[in-house]
Amino acid sequence: MSFDARVMLSRRLRFLPHRAFAIAHHALFQGELTTFRRPRTWSQLLAAKNLAEQSELVHVTADKYRVREHVAERIGAEHLIPLIQAVERPEDLDLEAPAGPYVVKGTHGCDMTILVRHPAAADHAKIRSTVARWLRTDFFTHGWRERPYEGLTPRAVVEEMIGDGTKPPADYKFFVFHGEPAMVVIDQDRFTAHTSTMLHPDWVPFRISGRFSQADALPEKPASYERMLEIARTLGKDFTFCRVDLYDVDGHVYFGEITHNPGGGLVRLRPRAFDRALGNLWRTGTPIPEKFIRRS
Repeated sequence: MSFDARVMLSRRLRFLPHRAFAIAHHALFQGELTTFRRPRTWSQLLAAKNLAEQSELVHVTADKYRVREHVAERIGAEHLIPLIQAVERPEDLDLEAPAGPYVVKGTHGCDMTILVRHPAAADHAKIRSTVARWLRTDFFTHGWRERPYEGLTPRAVVEEMIGDGTKPPADYKFFVFHGEPAMVVIDQDRFTAHTSTMLHPDWVPFRISGRFSQADALPEKPASYERMLEIARTLGKDFTFCRVDLYDVDGHVYFGEITHNPGGGLVRLRPRAFDRALGNLWRTGTPIPEKFIRRS
C-alpha cells in the first residue's frame, strides 16, 4: 500500500476511540501491531507518550504563538522570527502591512503555511479563505490525534520571511532525548525538491533512511552549529523527548518550533533496528551503536 493510500485509510479511522485509533494508525504506518503497554522502540514510545496526558508546558510549546514567550525567556528574543501580526479571525489579517516577503502560519497544528514572496501580487482573498479554513479546524480531532495540540486556541500569525526572500532557509531539526541532541535532520528545499538528510550530531551521516530522499552531498555545517546545539539542549531539557527546529541565516540562529510528535507518527525509520536503538537511548540512555554511523 502506498504512503498516500495509508494516509487516506487512516483518515477514515478517525471515528475510533483514541487508543484504538493509535493502534490502527501505528499498524498502518509502522507495520506492526502493538498495544503500547510495553513500548520499546522510538516509534512505540512516541505513540505511548502521545496517548498520555500532556503537561501544560507541552501544550504551550506546541502552540506556535505561545511558544514565543517561552523561547524568549529561555534563549533570548533575538532568536525569534520577527512577528508582524497574530489573529484569531481571518478578517483581522492586515495583509497590506508587510513591507517584504512574509509567511502566514496556523499556530495550532501542522501543515498550515503560506509563503508570500511577492506581497504586491498576493491574492489576499485566497489567503484569508485558507486561513479561515485553518481557524475552523480542530487539529487534534481532524489531524492525527496529536495530544500536544488538543485544546489549543486556533490562531494565525504573520511573520517576516527570513533568508533571501525567495525560499525558506534549510531547516535543522534536532531530536533531543533528555536534554541531549542525538540526531539532526536537515530539511532542504521543502516546497520544491525536498530532501531530508539525517546526521549524527558530530555532523556525519547515519546509515538509515526515512520518508524523503537524502541530499546527494553532505550539507555544509552552518556557522552557528555549536550555538544551535546549545539552544537545542536548553529548549529540550524539560522533556524526555522533543524535536527542536532551528534556522541559520548568515550565522544567526532563528527558532522554528518545538515538536513533540514528529511526523504525527507517520515516519518509518529504516532499518527497524535503528528505531529500537533510539528507543534504547530514550529508555535507558544507551548510546546509538556505531554501526549506524558512517564515519568514513
